[in-house]
This record gives sequence, C-alpha cells and structure tokens, in this order.
Amino acid sequence: MCEDTVMKLFSQLLVAPAALGLLAPLSANASEVNISEIANFSDIEQIEEEQIFDHNSFKKPLATNPSNEAKNISPATFEAGGFSDTTVASQTAQFLLSAGSGEPSYGDVESLMFNYYYGLSLDTSFTGEDSLNVNIETGNTIGTGGVSTARVLDFGAANGDALKVADISYTRSFGDLTVQVGDGIDASSQFAGACLYSGFTDHLADCGTGLSAGIGGDVTLSSSYDLGNGFVAGFGLTGYQGNTTDGIFTTESDDAYAAQLAYAADNYGLSVSYAYIDSDTLSITGVSVDNTIWGLNGYYSLGGFIDSISVGYETANPDTGGDTTNWFAGISTSEVGPGTFGFGVGTAGHTTSSVDESIVYEASYSWDVNDGTSMTVGGFMKEQHGSGIEDNTGVALTTTFSF
Repeated sequence: MCEDTVMKLFSQLLVAPAALGLLAPLSANASEVNISEIANFSDIEQIEEEQIFDHNSFKKPLATNPSNEAKNISPATFEAGGFSDTTVASQTAQFLLSAGSGEPSYGDVESLMFNYYYGLSLDTSFTGEDSLNVNIETGNTIGTGGVSTARVLDFGAANGDALKVADISYTRSFGDLTVQVGDGIDASSQFAGACLYSGFTDHLADCGTGLSAGIGGDVTLSSSYDLGNGFVAGFGLTGYQGNTTDGIFTTESDDAYAAQLAYAADNYGLSVSYAYIDSDTLSITGVSVDNTIWGLNGYYSLGGFIDSISVGYETANPDTGGDTTNWFAGISTSEVGPGTFGFGVGTAGHTTSSVDESIVYEASYSWDVNDGTSMTVGGFMKEQHGSGIEDNTGVALTTTFSF
C-alpha cells in the first residue's frame, strides 16, 4: 500500500468520529422540530396535523359508472363496494369449545370439539317504517352423524364452511299492526311470548312451547297487533315446501298455522298459544302426523337475587296416537360478579303418559367481556332410560363477537 493511500485512510478515520459527534445533537433534538412552523416557509397551504393521518388517509375512492355524469345520474347510484345510505350491516362471529359423553348406541358423540359460526345481517329501510332483512351465515357444525354437544345446543350452522342465505324477509308496520313475510323465518317470529329465560340447550330455550309459541317455519307470514293495555295478539302461517312441486297450503304440502295472545304487566307476563300442524312427514320439528297444539307460558320478575322465574307447558293432540305433553321451568339471577346465572329443567321432548319422561337439566353463566364481546359457559345432562344406558352430558364455552 502506497504512502498516499495510507494517509487518506488515516484522515478519513479522524473525520468519522467528528461527523458522528455533530449528528448526535441533531438526533437528540429531532423531537423538538415543529413541522407546522416549517410548513410556513413553503408556498403550500398549511394542513392541520390531525388531517394528515385520519381514517380516510389510505381509503381508495369507490368505483363509479363513468356514464353517470353524461346521464345526469348521481355517482352514488352505481357505487361499487358500498351500501345504500339506509342499509345497516351487523355481524356476529362465535366460537364453541365443547365436550360430551353419553351412549354411543344412541349416537351420542364422545369427544372434544371446536366449532365456529359467522353471520351477516343486512337491514334496509325504504320508508322509515319498514325493513328488508337478509341474513347470510356459515359454520362448520355437523348436522348429521351423531348427537354432538353443538347439536344439543343448536350452535351455529351446518353449512360446511360455505356462505348461504339463511333467511330473507320484509317487515312493515301499519300503526299498531306489524306484518313480516319471507323465506326461512318462523311463523312465530312476531309473537310477543311470555318467557324471560335464556336457554343454554336448544330445547329448553323454547321455554317448553317450541311447537306453539316458538313454532318454526320456512315460507312464512307472521304478524302482531298491539291491542293496548299490555295485550298483544299474534298470528302466523307457514309452508315448508314452497320451492318444490308440493307448493304451500296444498293437499301434498306440510303447513302450519299459529296464533297467540300475550299480556305483559310491570313484573309479570302470560301468554296462550295455539298451533295446528298439517304434516305427514318429519319436516316440521319431527312431527309426522297432524297435530293440534296448545301452549301456556308465564314469567314473574322478583327483582332480587332470583331476578325472574319462567315456566311453560304444552300439550299436543295428534290425529293418531295418544296425547303428548312437554314442560319447562327456568330461573335467571341478577348480576353475580360480571354476569348472570341461568338454571333450567324440563322434559327432553313431547312424551305420552305411558312413557317415562326424559328430563333435561342445565346450568350456565353469561357475562360481557366488553361492549362487543360476551361469553357463556355451562353444562347439561339429559336422562336416557334403559338398563346400562348412560345419560347424555356435555359442557361448553361459547365466545360471541358482535360488530
């Protein structure tokens, strides 16, 4: 290495520490630089700092129809990726961790399982007194092949991870009269009811009157009328083969009709419900023959540690076979810690007097984690009769996100 090269390298080594010494004070005082003052020296109009990084900073403009201006049509008419100004979207995501045991010969699933559910609800109003609702959902609950805890709880949707329209309906109010018509909704969707209990299992969640006050449906018209003084009347009718050649309300179709009268006072409520099911298949809640059904519900609010008591009783008179009954009782507590307890007991389904009743017991605790998150933990036991037959039991934790 020549002498000149050595001298140049030596001089650079001497300059480097000096340069670093000059940079250190600059970096230490960088936080003191006033961006707004610097902007005063430019020709650009000063921008308020809070506008620089607001929630629209990285938002792309919506695509519009380029011919709108020529046609004098508002660009919002054909915006891509947007909803109507009167459309409200609400979403729900749920996770279920559950475990169950029981009798394998009865199809009871004995395993630890994880399921999820996602639902999107779109509500649009055209007059301010109406609502067009579309519910889209998906999930991975198994609908066949065994009685899992998820099926006992009626959790989620057995959609095989595919998004599907669960129901679509239109609701309109005419003064005290409210009418709803749609596909996939219950005939009882507009009924007032008289039950304050929030069930953990699907059957007890019907408050003992799932075939009358809680009757299901498919192609449905459901209505309610506020009679005043605490009285509300409801009427519904539904057909189950509206998209088949059997049609609805024909000789071949499975149809149902229901009516209800409910009364609510300051701390108690009562309801009487009637339903007639015209069926020769198992499409309507497992009912395979024509049935006339009556249901009674009531609740009483105590306001103490036991916040409310709810009861239900239902009787069915089929065209063939003996009469059947179903009953339920549930207790809801006031807040204990961050949440509330629920305890319920009732028959596992409609049974005749000649058959031993199978009783279902359940207990749950629900609480809000924050404004958009809630959790429920609980367990159940369903009696199963027979020599050496094990009862069906299960525990579960549900987490719900609403946004």
